[in-house]
Amino acid sequence: MPAPEVSVVIPCYNAARYLESALASVQAQTFADFELIVVNDGSTDNSLALLNALAAREPRLRIISRPNTGIVGALNDGLAA
Repeated sequence: MPAPEVSVVIPCYNAARYLESALASVQAQTFADFELIVVNDGSTDNSLALLNALAAREPRLRIISRPNTGIVGALNDGLAA
């Protein structure tokens, strides 16, 4: 299977209340050849559980979960993926 044409990287730290709408916004685009990489940066809310539930329904969603070190590290990990 070829790599998707576009990778969307979203860093996430305690963002459970925004995740569904943010991911829905990306999914609603007319361009469909993308992967969605969400980097969970050590969230202490239910962000990771919500991401796992969303990933069960969205095969283009990839989750990277890591200890909290900040947005720069989270984005770098997402870009590396």
